[in-house]
Amino acid sequence: MTTHRYIASVRRRERGAAGTLAAIWLVVAIAALGAIDIGNLFFARRSLQSVVDLAASAGAQVVDAACARAQASANGSATSNGFDPSAAGNGLNVACGRWDAQTNAAPDYFSTNGAPANAVKVTASRTVPYFFLGPARQVTATAIAKATGVGAFSIGTTLASIGAGTVNSLLNALLGTNLNLSLVSYQGLADARVRVGDLVAAAGAGTVDQLLATQLTAAQIAKLMLTALQTTSVVNANLSTALGAMGAIVDANIPGNQTIPLGSIDGAPGLLSVGLANTQSALDATINPLEALFVAAEIAQAGKAAATVGAGLALPGLISAALKVQIVQPPVLAVGEAGKDASGHWRTLARTAQVRAFVDVSVLQLPLPAGLGGSQPTVHLPLYIDVAPGAAWLVSTQCQGAASARRSMIGVQTGIANVCVGDTPANMGAFSCTRPATLVNVPNLLTVSLAASLPATMPASAATTLSFNGVSGDGDDYQPVPSAPGASLANALSGLGASLSAPGGLSVRSPILPPLLLDTVAPLLLGLLVPALASVLAGLDQALMPVLQLLGAQVGTSMIHDLSLTCGESQLAY
Repeated sequence: MTTHRYIASVRRRERGAAGTLAAIWLVVAIAALGAIDIGNLFFARRSLQSVVDLAASAGAQVVDAACARAQASANGSATSNGFDPSAAGNGLNVACGRWDAQTNAAPDYFSTNGAPANAVKVTASRTVPYFFLGPARQVTATAIAKATGVGAFSIGTTLASIGAGTVNSLLNALLGTNLNLSLVSYQGLADARVRVGDLVAAAGAGTVDQLLATQLTAAQIAKLMLTALQTTSVVNANLSTALGAMGAIVDANIPGNQTIPLGSIDGAPGLLSVGLANTQSALDATINPLEALFVAAEIAQAGKAAATVGAGLALPGLISAALKVQIVQPPVLAVGEAGKDASGHWRTLARTAQVRAFVDVSVLQLPLPAGLGGSQPTVHLPLYIDVAPGAAWLVSTQCQGAASARRSMIGVQTGIANVCVGDTPANMGAFSCTRPATLVNVPNLLTVSLAASLPATMPASAATTLSFNGVSGDGDDYQPVPSAPGASLANALSGLGASLSAPGGLSVRSPILPPLLLDTVAPLLLGLLVPALASVLAGLDQALMPVLQLLGAQVGTSMIHDLSLTCGESQLAY
């Protein structure tokens, strides 16, 4: 009896152990099957993420406001990578918009409302069956890729038809140097380009933002440009000439301790204005070292007393010509993206300089009739020019195809200028075109003057848009904006010349000559003065315009210098 009970007890224990073992094996089997289903789910999600990453990158390469090409490209990429959007349980959505870490919300910084479009967001979904443990599951994946087209350009600067003496004189006046370079040297420097990335490396900065936050003296900026030229990967046809010219400028030991920001700081002007949500996109954009040097010099001079430019105004019939220029507002070199921001302002805007120029031209020595002491006073023509800035902005970029087929569309509005004849003011900033001008003054004997000032206001041309291709260094890099009718310095000066001969244009006064003698002398003087002054006015624009152009200020027209169009490669942003 006892034996039977013992055997039954053993059998019960064996059955319990077997049940426990079976339960364990069942749990293991379920876990294994579940692992297979979960592994399959993760594999499907990873595969789907790879599909949307590639699709977003493909779409971003051709993104534009219409989005049709981006959608077609993204769909084609997804299909070629094994995802069928039309299959049951599958879905694919492609949206074009703007990636902007400054204005859009985290974490993806993407909005379909931003402009210009620079990013594509792709969201895909797929139904993944569970083989063992329940119904099918839906998996989704999202990717955002961006590609930024970056334009770089300036307005108002050119070396066309400019003599080396003018460039030397102006740089010497602005920088306090004693340069004497040839026009070939300056032209080689004007044709050169360096990458923003070259400047980052030359400055020892880690990022473009760090470069823009750097402040340097004019001498240090010249050295920075030389180092960038020495290390640049940009192909420059006259690199050795450019290096020699910049090396000579560095060796000139530019004086002064005033620092100049390389980027705009709290609204203060800087060397570069970068209109990009991600400034690192500017690394491959290019700038011109000579333009950068002029802008730096003008920033340093802005708001200071007028600088005297000693040479470059040689014209037939002149005894001498003194030119003073005052920088009210320096020009701006622009690097950035096309379109307007959320506030309706153009993202990338270049500006010409606001400049005041005063010219005192000594035309001739006036031989007075016998009996008036035989003195030969000099005839002066005091001329004042106030040039308000013009602007250029990047309207759009098109990055498809070869460089020759790519386009930068740049809008332009020329500035307004006032020109008048009037005596030199003690403070150029206080000058107004209401002061009469004294042309001849023999103390206590004779005065020839304008009865009133002769202002000529040149209107701005209507805003226009210019198209540039994506090839740097070819014939379309410089394009002028045609001037409005009458909106040129030559026309204004010619108008002033005509006004001189009009009744009441010039007056002759004398505190000692009797009226009868004065009535005899006055026509003789005016007959000599008017043609001489009109001849000088007719050609003076040829001497003044190069100086104004070098300062980035132009009268009646604007010259746009397109420096580069950099079409960014697609980069995953999310």
